[in-house]
Amino acid sequence: MRCLIIASATVCGGAEAYALAIATAAAQAGWETHAAFPQTEENTSLRQALATSQVFYHPLDIAETLSRGIQAMSDAFLRFTRTRALLLALQPDVVLINLPWADHCLGSLLACGRLQMPTVVMFHLIPPELIPLSRSRLRAYAWMRTRQQQWLTNSKANCNLLAALFQMPTSDIRYIYNGIKLPSTLDCNPSAQATLRQAVRQELGIPANSKVLLTASRLVPQKGYTDLIDAIPTLLEEYPDLRFVWAGEGEQRQELYDRLQKAAIADKVLLLGHRSDLPRLLLAADLFVFPTRFEGHPFALLEAMAYGVPIVTTNASSIPEVMEHQVHGLLCRAGESDELHHSIRWALQHPEQMQRMAQQAKKQVQIFTQTAMIEQTLSLLQKLPSTSQARNHYTAVSESIN
Repeated sequence: MRCLIIASATVCGGAEAYALAIATAAAQAGWETHAAFPQTEENTSLRQALATSQVFYHPLDIAETLSRGIQAMSDAFLRFTRTRALLLALQPDVVLINLPWADHCLGSLLACGRLQMPTVVMFHLIPPELIPLSRSRLRAYAWMRTRQQQWLTNSKANCNLLAALFQMPTSDIRYIYNGIKLPSTLDCNPSAQATLRQAVRQELGIPANSKVLLTASRLVPQKGYTDLIDAIPTLLEEYPDLRFVWAGEGEQRQELYDRLQKAAIADKVLLLGHRSDLPRLLLAADLFVFPTRFEGHPFALLEAMAYGVPIVTTNASSIPEVMEHQVHGLLCRAGESDELHHSIRWALQHPEQMQRMAQQAKKQVQIFTQTAMIEQTLSLLQKLPSTSQARNHYTAVSESIN
């Protein structure tokens, strides 16, 4: 089985972590696995991880731009041409197109449709405010779905949003929940956790008596950091020893730092940038705060549940499919800084109740495993039309084009 994974992202986030997990598992299953996406400094670690997993990388310049009108059509045609050339060169048996945003990779989708290539299209993030799509573009998407494409997303909530966005029945969309590697027995050892907790706090320069409130996500408007900033000053008046630790990088970094400075709370917030050691940070945290405004199916939240960290988050998108309010943690309305403040304050005032919820969350997350995600996804890829049919079609299309 020869599998090609295509993506347009230039950075590393949850969608890219998903692609790495699927590519690694496919290679370990004996598949000849290829990955193609733009080559940037920001995704160097992803390319290195793929190489370590024996996945072949191909630079593919299909990064999204902000072009409009005729220029946008020209850009889409270039991405179509580049993707088609790669498909004809590699002749994969199946393609997985990994979309970090709902309307990305139009050129690549069209190329797979033109070649009638068996393709799974994974939609990670669909905003609740529908993206405006022209009638001609909607017709193009409808045509592509008739060309051996199976559309896939990661939650029931996203399935409904996707159906509304593309004006299609939910029955035509599959969903497979994201999953994580559960902590090992060593990770759960109380003595080892206490030692690591102390070491991480020392590394970060956090006093032993401080409460650490960890947030792990990209620094972008979607993640609700400004809602958290609005809540911090009043919390600090009551709990001056709080320390907020933010793990993530993104376009909003300077804006958020300026807001922290203006609010005179920058010394209470650590901006760590992108981190690959989230489990270590979770073991050092007293509370995981996830103020997101909309989501796909967040890996970071699942990891916080798995490591038994008490959670305050929002009711955005798929989160109620993962957690129940006051059972597995606290859920407030997305975009409401006052409710976020109230929830964090309640959590700090009721540590025993929060610990009980965290233990329930630890049990709940057992159903969201990486093993289940991988098995279901690879099975879906294998069930697409047969290799011989795909290769025969490629030969016919190549000859007609050339």
